[in-house]
Amino acid sequence: MSTRRVFLSGAVATAVGAALAACAEQDLPTPSVTATPSAHPALTADKLTAILERIQTGLNAADAAKSPDSLAGYLTGPAARVRAEEYAVAQATGDDKFVHTFVTTSQAGVAGLTTDFPRTTLVVTEPAAEGEAPYLLVLTQDDARSPYQMWGWTRLSGKSQVPTTSTTVVGSESVAADATGLVATPQEVLDAYIDALNNPTGENGTAFADDTLRQRIAAERAVDLGGMGTATVTAAAGSDGFKGLRTTANGALVMTTLTFSTVYRNTVARSTITVGGTVAKMLGGNASVVGTVTVTYDAMVVFSIPPAAEGGQSTVIGLDLVPSKAERDDSQAPTG
Repeated sequence: MSTRRVFLSGAVATAVGAALAACAEQDLPTPSVTATPSAHPALTADKLTAILERIQTGLNAADAAKSPDSLAGYLTGPAARVRAEEYAVAQATGDDKFVHTFVTTSQAGVAGLTTDFPRTTLVVTEPAAEGEAPYLLVLTQDDARSPYQMWGWTRLSGKSQVPTTSTTVVGSESVAADATGLVATPQEVLDAYIDALNNPTGENGTAFADDTLRQRIAAERAVDLGGMGTATVTAAAGSDGFKGLRTTANGALVMTTLTFSTVYRNTVARSTITVGGTVAKMLGGNASVVGTVTVTYDAMVVFSIPPAAEGGQSTVIGLDLVPSKAERDDSQAPTG
């Protein structure tokens, strides 16, 4: 595994205390000089390669056993949760296609400039196979004694234009939920996107470009239940926060999470509605919608947010999702 092309710059804070001579008198004060912490590269291409190889080795072992516990030390945050959900769906369906396959070999990467922790690094991977899209990975290091772990991943859209990030020497500023200097803060972008998903014909719905998640939710809403039921979809912001870095144009690449739930409701007494495929298997094989069946999806998304000076519309450039649970409530069955 090798890193072909890496734009990296990290940060490490060093406070250097230089004790001056105290002469012979022990009761004399000892002055000291402390340097101001400054950001400088914390990752080289070789270090990043070693980090990615370690994560890949741990991920491969966990995948082979479909063991969420084995992800510890390699995946954290939403990445660990979503991978565990993928294992559960794969085991329920007997189909490993739900465990996303990607390699951690890097095409390019950039680390955040910071004098503190946690540290964030973004990596664009090589495609796992010819014709497949690369992934964008987010790595994080919580403190000086902790290893870098994968915090999240998304498959990049085939039409995505990934903004340029800084070079090794310069590095990139980390971006928080309330970061300014952008057309909107990351939190505002997520809130607007959730509104677009829930109200596709509203102001935000018409502002955001079409993407695979919007298409997926539209298809869920459009399912034909033969006049015997309804299908409603509701999206909500996740609670994992944001990880991102500035681009060279002072925009931002930011990863976060969201969920959406599809509720299939039987509205006609003594009618028969069934769900198929994955959902039926997640329900233990009982495919009947007696009252309601709710399917919840866990998604990781990456936004490209333009700088305020440039203007423009934020876009989703990467996405991955998994059905995290399916629940039935027969007590909601229609009467009559």
